Amino acid sequence: MLQLSASVGISVIDGRYANADQVLHDADLALYRAKEAGRNRFELFDEVMHRNAMDVLDLEQGMRDALGRDEFEPWFQPLVRLSDGAIQGYEALLRWNHPERGMLAPGAFLGVAEDSGLIEAIDWRMFERALEAGKALAGRSRYITLNASPRLFHRGDFDQRLLALAARLEFDPCLLRIEVTEGSLLRDPEAMVGILQRLADAGVEAALDDFGTGYSSLGHVHRFPLRMIKIDRSFVIPFAEGAAPRRSSALIEAILALGRALDVEIMAEGIETPAQCGALQSMGCVFGQGYLFGRPAPAKDWI
Repeated sequence: MLQLSASVGISVIDGRYANADQVLHDADLALYRAKEAGRNRFELFDEVMHRNAMDVLDLEQGMRDALGRDEFEPWFQPLVRLSDGAIQGYEALLRWNHPERGMLAPGAFLGVAEDSGLIEAIDWRMFERALEAGKALAGRSRYITLNASPRLFHRGDFDQRLLALAARLEFDPCLLRIEVTEGSLLRDPEAMVGILQRLADAGVEAALDDFGTGYSSLGHVHRFPLRMIKIDRSFVIPFAEGAAPRRSSALIEAILALGRALDVEIMAEGIETPAQCGALQSMGCVFGQGYLFGRPAPAKDWI
């Protein structure tokens, strides 16, 4: 027996609509909410949804203006060796220097940037500014890492474009690492292997970000030419006071064993307390990142 279900978005026609396209647009927004709420249901477009839609449109236009005014900039957070706190490199983190709201972290706008497609232009401008500012931070075995959104890998020439940018700015590719998410790796695994391998051949190494929160896990990670795996902060949080459930320790120990087997560096994210640092060291974790060692700041603050 075939069972059918449907998600429905409803918009009630009233005086605010000037044409059918506007009605369909709002009904479509309601449909998306119905799907996000679990499907097999209906949602009515209302004033709250209207305000949210207008907020998204305002934010999108604000980001377009910000690109024109060059308001997106890189801040840097150190990546350290846990045993002595020696800085190994810096992660370049996106910030929006908003003229009215001040310095905004990605959580305030990244979702809309990705949905609207603006993330590509933002990322490339971010890369350019990060490499320019990162020249003073990299070197002496210190590297800069850049976070690449999944959308950038839709184009097969990502590696060529990145290497051309580094050459134009005279930034040594061997001092550059690209952080990718598990979702990026699995979108088109064969293409990703090719892109990451071509980058590796040119000296640009890859880091797998937020490991354990996505889909690749242990069964896929060995396929990709990775230099580093970053343990997601959610696995580090339980060690805030030092002691943690055995299951949390077992998960981190398994990731560390994977790193040793694949000859891949393991770095723990989100370290905020000495107790977390000590617990990770006792398990054999060599590298870390977090507020304990430094909050994100402009490059000039680290020079």
